[in-house]
Amino acid sequence: MATESCTTIIIDSAIAVATVTVAILAIWGERVRAWLAPPKLEIEPHNNLRGDPNVLTTPSGQRVGSAMYFHLKVVNKRPWLPVKNCRVLLVGLSRRGPDNMFHPYPMVVPSQLVWAPASFAPIMATVTRQQIVDLGNVQEGDDAFRPALYSTPNNFSGYVRAGEAVRYELAIEADNYSSQKHKVFEVAWDGKWEAEPEKMEKHLRIREVHEP
Repeated sequence: MATESCTTIIIDSAIAVATVTVAILAIWGERVRAWLAPPKLEIEPHNNLRGDPNVLTTPSGQRVGSAMYFHLKVVNKRPWLPVKNCRVLLVGLSRRGPDNMFHPYPMVVPSQLVWAPASFAPIMATVTRQQIVDLGNVQEGDDAFRPALYSTPNNFSGYVRAGEAVRYELAIEADNYSSQKHKVFEVAWDGKWEAEPEKMEKHLRIREVHEP
């Protein structure tokens, strides 16, 4: 009898624990998963950092030129944990000086990169698997590579003109995520324009900088 009673108590206890566990997971399941394996996002090159050519038109459809757009992507390494209200911020930049060293320029307020496609994407994105973000573009006839920012300060020093190189330091911020390590991408341009990506990449080079 004592053995049967002990067995019954163990079974009832196990059922009670299982019931409580199911209830906890039903209410706080996402928080539990986030605690056991928190979200993990990475900023990665998209399309091998080659340009994506686009024709520029007026509202009536008349062609006025062309542009080359360059993209990155935010990849969710744990897609079972969607990252909400996500944005990619330009938190720092440095320019190549005459000594071929890169020197930081102050950014008092970070600026947000534009999610792609810019015409349809919201300012804040929910990243389940991956989301494309605009890094910047060069327009035919323009004199600079321009980062794709929702707003640009008047004293912004991050344009890349002929013979220049700039490094962009990027961070990810979201409701349930904040990147601990920033990514750095370097853009260098000799000032020449080509409408074909294969030719343009000989003049405008983008690479990820792996800093120690």
